[in-house]
Amino acid sequence: MRKILLSTMLLAISLMFPPLALAAASAPAAAQPPKGVVAGEHAEHVEPANAGAAVGRGGMAGGDGGPASWTAFPMLKTRMGGEGRERRVVTVIPQNILTNSIDAYSNNAGDAKGHRQLPLEMAGARLDKPESGGFHWLAARAELADKVRVASTVYFFSDRGGQNPTALFMQQKHELQIIPQPYPREHSRYRANEDWKFLVHFNGKPLVGQTVFMETANDSKVELVSDAQGVITVHIPDDFKAETRQKAAGSHEHARRSADFVLATEHAEGGKSYLTAFNASYGKDAFDQRSLAMGLGFTLLGMIGAAPLLRQRKKPAADTTNHKDA
Repeated sequence: MRKILLSTMLLAISLMFPPLALAAASAPAAAQPPKGVVAGEHAEHVEPANAGAAVGRGGMAGGDGGPASWTAFPMLKTRMGGEGRERRVVTVIPQNILTNSIDAYSNNAGDAKGHRQLPLEMAGARLDKPESGGFHWLAARAELADKVRVASTVYFFSDRGGQNPTALFMQQKHELQIIPQPYPREHSRYRANEDWKFLVHFNGKPLVGQTVFMETANDSKVELVSDAQGVITVHIPDDFKAETRQKAAGSHEHARRSADFVLATEHAEGGKSYLTAFNASYGKDAFDQRSLAMGLGFTLLGMIGAAPLLRQRKKPAADTTNHKDA
């Protein structure tokens, strides 16, 4: 009995506490107590770029610059390489958009390199790490005749730089923008079955009734419409395939598995057509592992509670045996 209890306790503890801590850290900012500083997912959580061909919505949703296999909307992917903290190199790779450079905006207003252009090379644009660290808004722009295409994403250097990036996000960088409201906190990320808000802006003003398309690398497609404040509420889909979960089960990759999503919208004004897209990655539902751990925890508590009853039941039997022998 003691061996069974000990084995069950070790199994429950190993499964219970890491998922519970992860689930608490990954909840949306609206569900967490305010801390005054919004943060984002670590650079280590960024997935490598996809490759392939794509067919997408809209007259502007095609393009060059390295196609993604699951969407034709413009995107920016980041890839980290190099060994050791000091030798890490972050490369920004445009997809479905033809551009010569990447604009990088730092969330440190006092940084001399707060806004800089990163030249595009064969492998992509190298994102230099300023001393301030922290958040960076990355954007690529392509303009041809009366059509403008913009791809945007957020990158976070985890070493230093804890400034609130709200002002950076709200700063007008292009005519049409999709802005996270807010972005996930540090050590967190977008996760399946969570709701997140995004603001749709045109020339600094909210766009009401604006249609926004959402696509994921797991083949989900959703259309959303902005409210009276120009805000859309995005429900991150739980579209990870069951066979993929089983394949990754028991591995370190399973806990950190992610997929990409993109939000895109198009608006015409002043004789021009504008398309903007914001992309990021999302992980599995944080409560998948938590449910299993909680179930084992309740089982363990039940077994512990039943142990005294089993001992009391054995005692009279032992006394009766001694009495017969006498």
